[in-house]
Amino acid sequence: MTPVIAGPILPFHFPTTTMFVDDHEEYLEVVPLLLDPMLHVRTYSSPRRALAALGTSASRPVPGGGWLYRWKDQPSRRQELVALDVDTIHRIAYDPERFAEVSVVVVDHVMPEMDGVAFCQRLDNPQIGKILLTGRADDAVAIEAFNAGIIDRFIRKNDPHAIQRLGSAIRELQHRYFERAGAFVAETLALGDFGFLRDPAFRRAFASMTADFQPAESYVHCNPTGLLLLDAMGRGRFLLVQTDDDLRAHYEIAEELGAPSAVLAALRNGEAVPWFGSKDGYYTPTLVDPEACLFPATAVKGDRWYYYSLIDQVERFQLHMVKPYRTWLRDQDTLGTRGDPTATR
Repeated sequence: MTPVIAGPILPFHFPTTTMFVDDHEEYLEVVPLLLDPMLHVRTYSSPRRALAALGTSASRPVPGGGWLYRWKDQPSRRQELVALDVDTIHRIAYDPERFAEVSVVVVDHVMPEMDGVAFCQRLDNPQIGKILLTGRADDAVAIEAFNAGIIDRFIRKNDPHAIQRLGSAIRELQHRYFERAGAFVAETLALGDFGFLRDPAFRRAFASMTADFQPAESYVHCNPTGLLLLDAMGRGRFLLVQTDDDLRAHYEIAEELGAPSAVLAALRNGEAVPWFGSKDGYYTPTLVDPEACLFPATAVKGDRWYYYSLIDQVERFQLHMVKPYRTWLRDQDTLGTRGDPTATR
């Protein structure tokens, strides 16, 4: 269900909800069923009720609001220091209602309460992608709204390829939602240990390594540096990523503390990446079996050398506390959480 979309690896991503707004109840009943069944849809026959829902529980806060911290002691009146708490990002996975976040709206243009363009103009969240459904007579209005940035896409309802184009547009705008929401985070991380997120060579390696294990969710993680990946069933893997500088630092500290020769050799030769589990992430003499903390590494040459390992041992993340996407989808069907009473799913 995870499409390959060009661009950097996102610092965080998870499935979201698409809202359909159309006064034709027959359309709301049929069209969502023709889309990818892994796409969660909430439908509304009333644009006013849809806007009210977007202002309450249907639209959750844009990700990232709780990760920035400003120092109380400012260097000067003109400067302010800002800290990014990277370690909190992966904790989104423990929020059982993260998937309820609305990232895209699909709205019909001709409706009695208000037209689709007016609906899109009244959306408060600029991150949400907007798709306008039109008839042939609405082309001029749709083009004007697109050029003005009021909508992001428009699709004719009578287009023979409308469903295919709609599905593609929803996926693209869902991806863009996280690009926009995480733009500052991505820019900041790229300055530090997370340069691999934007390295084209590493992205190609990432696409290859996740071909079989397709993550529905991904979150950056520090200490150790990498990505927590979850599939739709809640199964997890951790992508541990180290640079040559990281391995050199691990080697020097391990050597100074008298680590076993096998550990030193693996670190020196780039044969393995370490996950020692200590508070600072480095080797400590108290480890009972330090070799068990080493994982076979694959090297990638991009802007710099990266060494990575895709690790199945993720018990420390306590994923039994995470609600998987498929479970959440099943709960929505069981509970009938479908927007307004005419909703389809």
